[in-house]
Amino acid sequence: MAKFMRSFLTSLTSLAAAFSVTANAHANETYREQTVAYVDIDRFMGPWYVHGHTPLLVDTNADNQVESYELREDGKIATTFNFDRFGKNWTLTPVAEIADLETNAHWKMQFVWPLKSDYLIVRLDDNYETTVISVPDKQLIWIMSRSAQMEDSVYEQITSDLLSDDYPVDKIQRVTHLQ
Repeated sequence: MAKFMRSFLTSLTSLAAAFSVTANAHANETYREQTVAYVDIDRFMGPWYVHGHTPLLVDTNADNQVESYELREDGKIATTFNFDRFGKNWTLTPVAEIADLETNAHWKMQFVWPLKSDYLIVRLDDNYETTVISVPDKQLIWIMSRSAQMEDSVYEQITSDLLSDDYPVDKIQRVTHLQ
């Protein structure tokens, strides 16, 4: 009986692993329709200034939003999200895992264990100066750049492009960066 149980558990574990790989491959294929073709992860690391976002409860009416990424030795991405709200500086430190290692454009972001959220890099200019992050249902959007200032024309071009792909740009709020 013990041999049967070991064999059964080994088979069950193998089946679960195969299902996980298949499910992840399917999810990656689905998300690749939304994400950029490839992200050079080393170039993507560092600070990004948020210029527009669909606010969440935690960052509604927040200014000076900066999200910084640092690739850890274990391959995960240490994230630091700083912002000012109600006269106080706030810092969140989620950790991300790259979910699609072929494109590096689909991450799993974890703010609270054990929950992870899909984090999709849906726009990224060739110079790694501007990017847009979203989620699979397109209801959350972050427009970011390497600079604390973004020209209105650049911002409008990005939102126009997003609108053409059915992103709800009317929900995006501009973020002020005070010098």
